[in-house]
Amino acid sequence: MNHLMRYYNQNRKKIWGTLIIIASAILLLQLVNYFYKISIEKKQQEEKVPVINENISTDTTKITTNNSVVTGEKLDDDKLKTETAIIKEFVSYCNQKELQKAYDLLTEECKEQMYNTLEVFEQAYYNDVFNGEKKIAAVENWVNNTYKVRIAQDMLETGKSNEGYAKQDYMTIQEVNGENKLNINSYIGYTKINKTTKQEDFTIEVVSKNTYMKEEEYTLKVTNHTKNKIVLDQRHDIKSLYIEDSKGSKHSSFSHELTEPNLTVSAGQTKMIKIKFYSSYIATKKIKKIVFSDALIYDDLENQEIELQAEI
Repeated sequence: MNHLMRYYNQNRKKIWGTLIIIASAILLLQLVNYFYKISIEKKQQEEKVPVINENISTDTTKITTNNSVVTGEKLDDDKLKTETAIIKEFVSYCNQKELQKAYDLLTEECKEQMYNTLEVFEQAYYNDVFNGEKKIAAVENWVNNTYKVRIAQDMLETGKSNEGYAKQDYMTIQEVNGENKLNINSYIGYTKINKTTKQEDFTIEVVSKNTYMKEEEYTLKVTNHTKNKIVLDQRHDIKSLYIEDSKGSKHSSFSHELTEPNLTVSAGQTKMIKIKFYSSYIATKKIKKIVFSDALIYDDLENQEIELQAEI
């Protein structure tokens, strides 16, 4: 015992130095193992679950971005969550084949303009987009309350290695009586206008418009106060009937859909007319007027060409 104590006293510094080195080595090894384990787990997690962004959903509808594709502005997180909830609900109902519930989420204007009955909705939309299959949807904030929605096959559900058929849609959320409703199939919405222009012996009231992603449709109420019939456009030139925005840009009508009887207003008659124009949806665009640059008044003695305009 005395021998051990003498050895310890003589070699105390060396012994403690050796113990500290051994303890440090053990601690360092444990730290290396710990961080290596964390690194491996993180790598496995990333390989197992590729994340699009922090807003990714765990169900069949994923929010791929909350930055507007058009303006680049970031949408408020609460607004994003509130508005996209109805899109997720709509896709879920379609996946579950609960078509009445999906149809009930649409605005009345969307039903009236696009799918006036549940049967029409099933045949024209559901069968085209879902057709009895479970689909996944990727949602992008387009601009304001309009979202770009890409609906494709669920590879986990079908077992197929590719997405196959995909439908690109634009869905717009409208608040109706305190709850959100949905416009689908690139239908943006309905706007009442009720603006009247009196020119010569004619009155043109722009009653309303329906806005789509690629076009605008105006409903007009035209009154002819003369004793002669008028044709609002002779259809000699596809650019003669157009709408003009605040920047002076002109957007032509769907002239191929118009016929002379459509555009003819008899003497003393008031007639409702619908006209579509090639005008892509831009939230900031302001349409100022509708121009009939090639109208013709029929007269027994001499026909008269005139230009009519209706303010919007």
